[in-house]
Amino acid sequence: MPDRHFPVRPNLRQLKRQAKNLLRGVRSGDPEAVGDLRRNHPEALDPAHAILADAQLALARSYGIASWPRLVLACELIDAIWRDDVATVTRMVVKHPALLHEDARAVKGNWGPPMSYAANLGRDRIIRALRDLGAEDVQFAFDRACLQGELETARLLHSMGARPVRDSVMGPCETQNPEGLAFLLDLGAELSDDHGDHMAPAAMLL
Repeated sequence: MPDRHFPVRPNLRQLKRQAKNLLRGVRSGDPEAVGDLRRNHPEALDPAHAILADAQLALARSYGIASWPRLVLACELIDAIWRDDVATVTRMVVKHPALLHEDARAVKGNWGPPMSYAANLGRDRIIRALRDLGAEDVQFAFDRACLQGELETARLLHSMGARPVRDSVMGPCETQNPEGLAFLLDLGAELSDDHGDHMAPAAMLL
């Protein structure tokens, strides 16, 4: 279990500052900072000899991310998706193809890979570009779009082959999203959770 929770929309500037503060604490002998370094750095370092790269690595791992460069990629990719910057997203995925299938945040979470992350925000141009590049998370992206009430995006993903599944209605019920729920019911979604419990959506709403 990571020491820290990586934000849905991480701020690279703040994370850089956090790494510098961690290094400062390590060098000053702060017990909490030294413990952070020892728990999350793969090598047994003398805190007095730690450098910024060590603090950055330890910080990344404390968030459950393998390395500082991977953390930076996640921040830059997410920022580009929020800005609807298709060119940057495309360039990053072409240069780093693995990004296409990994969680956008580089840690397992419910916002999903880049296409699904974009679906949460209704970034249709990015969804089309990622699909053309080979993104396969159409169904998960569809569920996220419905949950967030991004119905035009949900329609786009439906045209790409996504369909309501047994528990699709649970997302809009969780977010109290009547438009998303109505959209799914119009498509023939079953009013149940993934166990077939037909009362679960009502319980979620209540």
